[in-house]
Amino acid sequence: MSDASAKREVILDAAAGLFARFGFRKTSVADIIRGAGVARATVYKYFATKEDIFHAVIQREMQDMLCRVREEVEKESTTRDRLRAAVLTHTTEIRKKVNVYRVTTEVLSDVIPRSEKEVERLVEEALSVYAWILTEGVKAGEVVVDDVETTAWSIILAFKGIFMMTATGQIEERMTGVIDTLLDIIWNGLKSREEAA
Repeated sequence: MSDASAKREVILDAAAGLFARFGFRKTSVADIIRGAGVARATVYKYFATKEDIFHAVIQREMQDMLCRVREEVEKESTTRDRLRAAVLTHTTEIRKKVNVYRVTTEVLSDVIPRSEKEVERLVEEALSVYAWILTEGVKAGEVVVDDVETTAWSIILAFKGIFMMTATGQIEERMTGVIDTLLDIIWNGLKSREEAA
């Protein structure tokens, strides 16, 4: 990692901790400068505004989350196990990455319109993970899927409530059981016709 990249990461690390602890509104650029232990000019070399820093933190956390999901999915060999690994890892990572999901609507209205294309790209990357799982399942004859992309979207939307409840700490104790139950319901609709019979 270059010195410039390392400094940028130090700034983002400090900002992520402050945003998670105090929120977007209560965290100032001066707080981030102190937390990172860098000069004001260094922060402004990489980021023009606090919103830019916040956007970079969210982007980094979402990329990290997707990398972890892919890593766990690739360890599994069956479609069902891959789906379970994707959802469980996604859910676990949400709990860790408070800046991604614990953002108020007010802040989102300030930050997200400036980064709509980036958010769309990250959503597409998440969709590609689930689409890949389904495509591999079709190739292996484990599932029957007529429209992989629509089915992948449907799975993500089916689990969205669990993701959001996890972010707010409402489902901690029952998370795995709820995920497995919902996955069973989805799996019964995806199984190959011979297996379902």
